[in-house]
Amino acid sequence: MKKLFTLLLFISIVFITNAQENKISNEVKNHIKERVDEGINTGIVVALINGENVDYYSYGTADLITGRKVDENSIFEIGSISKTFTGIMIADEILKGKMKTSDPISKYLPETVKTPTRNGKEITIKDVATHSSSLPRMPDNFNPSNPNNPYSDYTIEMAYEFVSRVELTRDIGDKYEYSNLGLGMLGHILELQYKKNYDAVLVDKITSTLGMDNTRVEYTPEMLKNLAKGHNQGEEVESWDLPAFAGAGGIRSSAVDMVKYIQANMGVIKSPLYDAMQWTHKNAYENESQKFKIGFTWHYFNDGVVIQHNGATGGYRAFAGFLKDTQKGFVVLTNSTEGVEEIGIKLIDDSAELIMPKKSITREFRKEIKENGIQGAIAFYKKTKAEEPEKYKFGEQELNELGYELLRKKDIEKALEVFKLNVEMFPKASNPYDSLGEAFLIKGDTINAIANYKKSVELNPGNENGIKVLGGLGIETESLVKEVSVSAEILKTYEGKYQLGPDFFITITSKGQQLFGLPTGQAQAELFPKSNTEFYLKVVPASVIFYKDDAGKVESLTLFQGGLEMPGKKIE
Repeated sequence: MKKLFTLLLFISIVFITNAQENKISNEVKNHIKERVDEGINTGIVVALINGENVDYYSYGTADLITGRKVDENSIFEIGSISKTFTGIMIADEILKGKMKTSDPISKYLPETVKTPTRNGKEITIKDVATHSSSLPRMPDNFNPSNPNNPYSDYTIEMAYEFVSRVELTRDIGDKYEYSNLGLGMLGHILELQYKKNYDAVLVDKITSTLGMDNTRVEYTPEMLKNLAKGHNQGEEVESWDLPAFAGAGGIRSSAVDMVKYIQANMGVIKSPLYDAMQWTHKNAYENESQKFKIGFTWHYFNDGVVIQHNGATGGYRAFAGFLKDTQKGFVVLTNSTEGVEEIGIKLIDDSAELIMPKKSITREFRKEIKENGIQGAIAFYKKTKAEEPEKYKFGEQELNELGYELLRKKDIEKALEVFKLNVEMFPKASNPYDSLGEAFLIKGDTINAIANYKKSVELNPGNENGIKVLGGLGIETESLVKEVSVSAEILKTYEGKYQLGPDFFITITSKGQQLFGLPTGQAQAELFPKSNTEFYLKVVPASVIFYKDDAGKVESLTLFQGGLEMPGKKIE
């Protein structure tokens, strides 16, 4: 599968208890130091907010070459937190009577753009802002010429072309499904309204109002001077430019500026945007079947106790939010791809557990390739995984990212070997076969490409990318995805709560001949049958198998995702 150019990564953590005092604890500081010293993150900056009082802590490097350190003024990409800025600016338009939530987005787009409809309903402003528009996460004409800066050559004209021909696969408003495309279009609507680019609208409506001088889409000289360069597994990577999707993930900012933003959202800083900000925090969409609700671009945790958003780009992660109806908030920024959500949670909930992430094997693998060649690196990987399985992160994604890194460097033969190793290590996972198929296709080996894409679709019939590629290669695909029907009576036996970890559960429910899974802290998703006991997901590459005891009673399930096999006992 093509590397996912995601702007947000969901996290499955449950909280909140009581927020601690407005001092960053030594536990948090030591955790951050260990992360950076172990090479897990390059640099981390955090802020704990209690009204007007702010406590900052910074540790790590902004530039590995010069040794410059990060601090609260360092500039980071904030990824999908940008969506909340877009939501607030749209909300301001709504409160001023210039827009309505019920307005179809077609009202604000050129007449040449034919936005999709379904069952006579058009996509509205509210549908897009709440990720319930049925627009896909990404357009299918997104084929970056530079994977290191993947959005840079995707134009608004390309988005127009896709939106004008896309067919919605379900009813508008039917369910929540995250869409970078949708929020990118919403940001573009602001551009059309003001006849300015998104950066100029952002400055006019938010950053100049709040004194956020170092928050822009386009770097100022001062921002470039303080840039914390992005890193992926210890290697510096390019910044991302999002000309068509700026409103979905194109903003760069500092901890100091993000503190002002969160303070304004909480009402600590008074601004003309306060009413619009408060409006975006309110529940704007709820789906009972998914056990999910969302604000106007803001996401919730713990049933709305925490209002937050996170972000992810090629070399950065960000997390910011606040406790509802309080003046307690947090900001966490890093110039690396290891997530920082649990640090943000710990800042406002001292009882939350901080678990040190494992180092990825990627960095060591990369070093072995340089010193001992690809076969030496593969031998090192297998030996280390067998003898020290707990030392590194050996997930499917580690090899997948390394493979694509080599593809970007035009080193196709080494990339093929890495993808082959991934298939060998994770033979039950769909994504490694998809990636190997893509590498063979790039090499021009159509026969092996088809074989691997077929295997990927066989393992996960929800792999729409694989199905599309096979169809483009002239392969009949209908027989690959067989319709399987499981009786409502059998599905009923799978209902219950399954424990996969100390604080991680999946609750299974059914409705007629549909089966649903609700993971801790996430939206409910439908499970589609491959057989009476095997099911797959379409929202993510994952599958579930149910197991019975000798008496025929369902006793457990196993979740297969990211190369991991996570068994869970039925406890209720």
